[in-house]
Amino acid sequence: MLKSLRTIFEEMKRELDEIREFEKLAEVNRCLKNLEKNSEERRKLIEIAIENCEDEATLKWLKENSQSGAFLELVSMFHFLKKHIDEEEKKDHSKDIDIIFVAHGAIRDHMIPASCLTPLPTIKDVILYSPWNCTMTADAVYGIAAGCMKPHHRVFFCDEGGCPTPSHRHQPSKLPNWWNSMKKAGHQQIPNITLSPLGPKDGVWKRFEFLKNEHGLPERNRIVVPYIIPGYSESVPFSVVTLALSLVLMSSRFQATVHLAACLGDGSKGKKFDEAYLKDQYAYTIDDTCMKPSPSMLLKPASRTIKAWFG
Repeated sequence: MLKSLRTIFEEMKRELDEIREFEKLAEVNRCLKNLEKNSEERRKLIEIAIENCEDEATLKWLKENSQSGAFLELVSMFHFLKKHIDEEEKKDHSKDIDIIFVAHGAIRDHMIPASCLTPLPTIKDVILYSPWNCTMTADAVYGIAAGCMKPHHRVFFCDEGGCPTPSHRHQPSKLPNWWNSMKKAGHQQIPNITLSPLGPKDGVWKRFEFLKNEHGLPERNRIVVPYIIPGYSESVPFSVVTLALSLVLMSSRFQATVHLAACLGDGSKGKKFDEAYLKDQYAYTIDDTCMKPSPSMLLKPASRTIKAWFG
């Protein structure tokens, strides 16, 4: 009898937790659907993020920085991403998806906790691909989007003509055989990443489109989001992109791993980053180093191609 009552109690508690979770989600959806003026929208979005943030370091960062200029583009980024995710909701994706954000990028001026890139549980992880202070080619961007670029495909070279530095010096001295996971980095400090839009005649995007037409992209569970907004040229911190995306995902059926397909060259104007520290965090390259994939990246066995396309 006691065991039976305990089972009934546990079942009631589970159902009550589910009801509370549903009510919480319904409240979030109401807030997101009733956003009004820009400053008020931004305040509400920040409030929702703070209420749902589970990481203490990220929560502290949100509270301390929510009024800074870095968050001015939060509303625009939220609506930009929501439009993409709403379209993807209609497609045959599973609950767990990969979102590849394609943009021009750089690291600038100051450091933030890596956990700030995964502010809410809707983003399971954020993956960075190139070492710090390293750019990447459009072919690498395509490989990231297609999910076919692996660590052993990395090739480093100088992207400046007439470079006096020997080629081997552009190879990072410490290069892990995995990509840079922000979830694993936890509260480690990382450079602030800023992203800028792709232009309408952008060479990177043109090359990406060519490779996509030649080799295709998986249609299920991988969503490519190019940072292209007609007539818009503002740079935005990557932390604002992931915050906006995590909020958008709250009102969807998705959880996502986010992949950043962007350069991470040093664009700071003041003091340079601590090279030794960044080597320890993941990897670091000397100036003017670029990452491209080896030719073998696109030479996949037919069985792997079929699996990538159809799951």
